[in-house]
Amino acid sequence: MKHKSLKRLVLNGLFVAIVFLATYFTRVPTPLPGGYFNLGDTVIFLAAAFMGPVGGMFAGAVGSAIADLAAGALLFAPITFVVKGLEGLVAGLIAAKLRKKDTVSSALHLSLILAVAVGAITMVAGYFFAETFLLGLFDEAFGLTAAITEILPNSVQGSLSALLGYILVLLLSKANFDKLID
Repeated sequence: MKHKSLKRLVLNGLFVAIVFLATYFTRVPTPLPGGYFNLGDTVIFLAAAFMGPVGGMFAGAVGSAIADLAAGALLFAPITFVVKGLEGLVAGLIAAKLRKKDTVSSALHLSLILAVAVGAITMVAGYFFAETFLLGLFDEAFGLTAAITEILPNSVQGSLSALLGYILVLLLSKANFDKLID
């Protein structure tokens, strides 16, 4: 295996572990049974920005789903795998596409803001869809009313994580963290 491939593999594994830790150890219960607020999305945005769409998707899907399993939120784990994976993929695609078009600092800020914002919206929409249409098949505590109840906590989580992710990506970029990946 090439040195660069091994380095990316190790970094992807580290991001999965950090997503798990940030998700599991910052849990605050929400009104929905089994649901909780956490800062794991912040790390998903870091993975998406530095590792690209596949790295963001992998870290988001695997790290977050393992956190759900560890927290006993078994019903959420498959949904989380898909939703958080999509969040990382979307944020990574936007960040990578817009970064390549322009290397001007303001364009980098814009791409990062757009990436974390759309990533957060993807998370909120994904859980809303799942809680409205899928989880109700397994537990009658879910459905449209429960999904509406979770919009605010999910939006706060997404917004706070987007802001923290944006700040941390800027700080880590300034410290040349992205050079360690290449």
